[in-house]
Amino acid sequence: MKNLSAIIEGYRHHLPGDSLTAQAIDRGAVLEEISQLATMERVHQLAAILFEAEQEEGRTPKPKEVDLETRINHQVKELRAGLPDTSRTARAIDRNATWEEISECASEEGMGSMAAMMFEAEQEKTREASA
Repeated sequence: MKNLSAIIEGYRHHLPGDSLTAQAIDRGAVLEEISQLATMERVHQLAAILFEAEQEEGRTPKPKEVDLETRINHQVKELRAGLPDTSRTARAIDRNATWEEISECASEEGMGSMAAMMFEAEQEKTREASA
């Protein structure tokens, strides 16, 4: 897809800094990860554009998909770097609390997108374990 980088950057400028989609764009994540996060954060138009781009690039080998736990742990680490030590979410991360507990703390502290991501990850982890 022509000018995909420009399209992604255009969306990036409209996303808040604490958006997981924005953070993925900033660190140069693969299109699939950005698309998944955009879907999770309800940035559906960007997700659709990225899906179409992935389909067009289908002829080239895809990078190896990072498992859910690795991806979430990386995102949690990035989030933690920006939190003050007094934050309940930071303390939960530091003591390696469950994703569910981190989600609750993030929600209480007004970090809705982080809370949603952690909740969804915990649900996915539970589904994978029971499969």
